[in-house]
Order: sequence, then structure tokens, then C-alpha cells
Amino acid sequence: MADQRRPLRRLLILVMGFAAIEWVVGGFSHSLALQSDAGHMLADGWAIILALTASWLTRLMLARKSAGRPRLDVASALINSFGLLVMAGLISWEAVKHLIAPPQAIFSEPMLITAIIGLVINGLGVWMLHGENHQDLNVRGAFLHVLADLASSVGVIAGAIAISTFHWFWLDGAISLTVALLIGGSAIPLIRQSIRSLQITQPSLQELGLLEIGSTDLEALLTARNRT
Repeated sequence: MADQRRPLRRLLILVMGFAAIEWVVGGFSHSLALQSDAGHMLADGWAIILALTASWLTRLMLARKSAGRPRLDVASALINSFGLLVMAGLISWEAVKHLIAPPQAIFSEPMLITAIIGLVINGLGVWMLHGENHQDLNVRGAFLHVLADLASSVGVIAGAIAISTFHWFWLDGAISLTVALLIGGSAIPLIRQSIRSLQITQPSLQELGLLEIGSTDLEALLTARNRT
């Protein structure tokens, strides 16, 4: 578990720091695609925070020998997945508005440079999480989110080149909508797997030992009473 937390902490610093820069540059360049990618990276940072918190609480419960199997990692993965769906919906709404009324000007140069830096950071994140144990839903979720960010960075780079060359300003909204679909698409499988993991079968009375505790041999009691 400790080995899993180390790359998550490093990735958290990279993701949150660059997401803030990307959001500011997106506002300056009037690029919704860049801000959508920044929003996705902020969601990734939130996912990593949830994963680290769940990991810490799980270790605390195990150290105190609390009864029951800790399910905090699954619960945090489920919360994060629903949060990603909400973000995907908000980005889709803004993207549709940009498609209906495209911006009149987009500064493609800062958009392109920032997207290239984002591609490098997301590639580094994929490399950091690639060898980790993906049986943990939070680690697997963080890996899938960074992988989706990597794909969206490629889309933003292609969009910046097309906007600079052909002045297709509507493409910014189309890329944002694609990013939203990537976010939603990465969240739905995690929701299904989290719900399946939370559906724990209740132990039977025999497994709990209640049948042994409450059972009484009436014949043995009667025999003992007759002897007295």
C-alpha cells in the first residue's frame, strides 16, 4: 500500500500544479478545450486525494483491528466516478454552447504550447502508474483518468494546429465535447465495478457462529437431570 501511495503523491503535485496553469492559459487564449482539459486534470487531482485519504483511513482501521472489511477504497472510487460524470455534463453543456456560437478569436500559440506540456506531464503520469497494482480501484481509476488526459492533450494539440492553420474556431467546442465524452467514458466502468465490489454477500448464521452458540442438546440435558 505504501508503494502505491508514493507515485500517487508525486502525480498529485504535478497534476494540480499544471491544471492551475492550464486553466489560466485557457482563459487567456479563449480556449474552452484547454480549460476542459484543465478541469479534467483537477478532477484527477481530486481522485488522487480521495485515493490517498481512503488508503490512510484503511490502514488506520487495520491497525486498530476494527471489525469488518474496510471498503473505503471502493466508496471513494464510487464518489469520484459520480463526480467525473457531473464534470462531463458541465463540460458538455459549455461545449455545445461554443459549437452553437463559436468564439471569434482563439490564440492558438499558447494553446499549443500548453497542450504539449500537458502531453508530457500526462505521459509521465501514465509511466508512473503503469506498473502499479490495478486491483485497487482508486489506483486503476487514477491510471484511466491520466490515460484519458493523455488522449485529450493529443486532441487539443491537433485542434490548436487546425485552428492556427484553417481558423476553425468551432473545433475548440468539438474538442471540448470529446474530452467530456472521455471523462464520462472512463467513469462509467468504474461505477459498475465499484457497485459490484460493494455488493458483499452477508455471512450466514453458521459462519457467524450463532447456530453453535444458540444450539442446545435437549437429550443430554434430560439424561443429566434424570441422573440427579
